[in-house]
Amino acid sequence: VDKILDKTGMKGTGRWTVQEAAEQSVAAPTIASALDSRYISGRKDERVEAEKILKGPSDPPVVDKDQILKDIQAALYAAKVVSYAQGLGIIR
Repeated sequence: VDKILDKTGMKGTGRWTVQEAAEQSVAAPTIASALDSRYISGRKDERVEAEKILKGPSDPPVVDKDQILKDIQAALYAAKVVSYAQGLGIIR
């Protein structure tokens, strides 16, 4: 997490993809959610203000780190497969 920058760049390709999906009546919820997350991440000032009000858990949950890594890898793989399927559905 230390290497992740708190900024986002926008080229417009995500927006174009979601617009094209809508024009073709093709569901692309994973791609749309990624675009929504990008928009939210670009609103740093709002996130900093919200952090003053909203507090997370005081104690971190006890988890099996090896299992968490396996779960994250599986989730990333599933997200990639679904994203590719949605993208192919748009260009088909």
